[in-house]
Amino acid sequence: MKKNDLVLLALKSLILEVSLYPKPGLVDPMDSGSHDDMDYNMFLESCFALVPGFEAYFDAGLNHRGTLPELFEVIRNVGIENEKAMFHATENVNTHKGANFLYGVVIAAIAFMDMPDLKTLREGIQAMTSGLVDAELKSLIVYKTHGERMFCDYGFTGIRGEVEAGIPHVFEVALPMLDSDNDKVVARKKALLALMQSNNDTNMLKRGGIEGLEFGKSRAHSPYQDLDEHLIQMNYEFIERNLSPGGTADLLALSIFIQMYRDQRLKDAD
Repeated sequence: MKKNDLVLLALKSLILEVSLYPKPGLVDPMDSGSHDDMDYNMFLESCFALVPGFEAYFDAGLNHRGTLPELFEVIRNVGIENEKAMFHATENVNTHKGANFLYGVVIAAIAFMDMPDLKTLREGIQAMTSGLVDAELKSLIVYKTHGERMFCDYGFTGIRGEVEAGIPHVFEVALPMLDSDNDKVVARKKALLALMQSNNDTNMLKRGGIEGLEFGKSRAHSPYQDLDEHLIQMNYEFIERNLSPGGTADLLALSIFIQMYRDQRLKDAD
């Protein structure tokens, strides 16, 4: 698989996530959920703005000659520049900050390890980010960022803990659900709900505290035969409470990306 092919899968996965309808409290083609500062078109602009950074993540991994933890330090600067590109495209609205971080780690790892299988990829992600929570959260005296404050207030390690654990919500929760239904759209909706049930989404915490997070988890239990009806009702409820599972949406997009990467890798091997 060439760089352009992998980057195209990354872009496609982001577009598939934002295009999924209906979703609770999230931006989609029909409405902006609980977000009055962004819409579907802005998300598309943001998706395309991230592409040069995705290419840079790949190049960084491909050309790296050190260790995986050293690679993580290399891609930090790429991530900062890609975040700037996102904010430029959205006029300083945060559409994909979390996704930029997640995709950077995964794309760089894939390139460095030369298109690994998923087990090896997950082990590489864990090795790349080992010690991240201790280094960036537990050692802090002053908590400034959203993620740092959520750790201070609730003890949740957020996106840092997720990558250090090898992104378990992708590999253990979402991927099995994405593979569970031949209808890919239905499978993605099921995966979103499964992620919402188990993920301590710091965006939900920021907007609704523990009560909001637990409300979202409880509502994510859905009778799948009434899936769209349930999601539409959830959207009304989330908008009323100003809740948005934005971190979970990032994990869904990444799960779609990794599923497509896995499937394309298997096709290339035939």
